[in-house]
Amino acid sequence: MAELMRLDREGPVGILRFLQPEKRNPYSIAFVDNLVSCLREAEQDDTIRAVIMTGGEHFSSGGDLVGFQTEVAKGARATSEMVDRVHDGGRAAYLFRKPLISAVCGVAYGAGLSLAMSADLVVAAEDSRLCEVFARVGGCPDTGSSWLLQQRAGAGVARMLVLTGREIDGLTAKELRVVEECVPAGRVEARALEIACEIAAHPMFGVQTAKRVMRAAAESSYLEALDIERDAQSVLLCAHDFPEAMKAFSEKRTPAFEDR
Repeated sequence: MAELMRLDREGPVGILRFLQPEKRNPYSIAFVDNLVSCLREAEQDDTIRAVIMTGGEHFSSGGDLVGFQTEVAKGARATSEMVDRVHDGGRAAYLFRKPLISAVCGVAYGAGLSLAMSADLVVAAEDSRLCEVFARVGGCPDTGSSWLLQQRAGAGVARMLVLTGREIDGLTAKELRVVEECVPAGRVEARALEIACEIAAHPMFGVQTAKRVMRAAAESSYLEALDIERDAQSVLLCAHDFPEAMKAFSEKRTPAFEDR
């Protein structure tokens, strides 16, 4: 079987490369299994402080509809179990504790777009092609896209993109707040790496806590968010990095962080 993805290292940054751009990196069960395994490896490697996901010329064309037919033919129960297994990929990406950045060139359709949006930040090529393709094939959103898209772009934009099945380019995606940054295609991975290195320079305990707080607060009320922030910040204020930062500030020097 052809290798589907590989975890490379660029200094403190892990680069998760999808290796079938000529096939547009279909989101198959094997792809999901490899994705979960690579993210687990990156999470357990303390030398990796942030991760970029990239598919090269194409991020992912979405669900492997041909490959899924065998399970669908077995009936509703098998189909439900298959979809839940497919969702393991999005779960692994969304719950990944370290900063995760998607670098999107070419197509990001359906589950491929969901995977891109499950990251903390998305850097897209100006000419990339993003599409909530489900309505075109008689389906509805899955792999978390119904929630992820509304979180990023709002309910109205999400409904428009889902119900029309409209393809948008990276520039439009940036205008609609589906992605955070948009650059020429030749700059996508380099820009994602710049951002990842910027994040990786900070104390990791604080960064990972900040990511967890932001995710939890996004699903909470304002008052609940205050409680989430209080609990997390109380731990960080007593940890080794924050006290060192406060001490360095008072002594007018650069902090000497231990969590590096």
